[in-house]
Amino acid sequence: MMWLERSHEPDTEDYGLLVAAATVANAATAHAVRDLLRYNGIRATIGAAHAIRRPGHQRVLVFPEDAVRAYEILCDNTV
Repeated sequence: MMWLERSHEPDTEDYGLLVAAATVANAATAHAVRDLLRYNGIRATIGAAHAIRRPGHQRVLVFPEDAVRAYEILCDNTV
């Protein structure tokens, strides 16, 4: 199990066609989340979380049509 951090700050970053499914504290956790989503058939990638003012934070990005399913998978696999 892994912890995901929720941000209550508005998402001012532009990821083109992608949306943030999760914001995590480091690259290792971002890779684990991305791999979990990919294992479950969701295309996912990683982007920097520039709006978060703490170094190292990453966003796991998915296509909008996969966002709800990604959220459900992450909820089922986190504490």
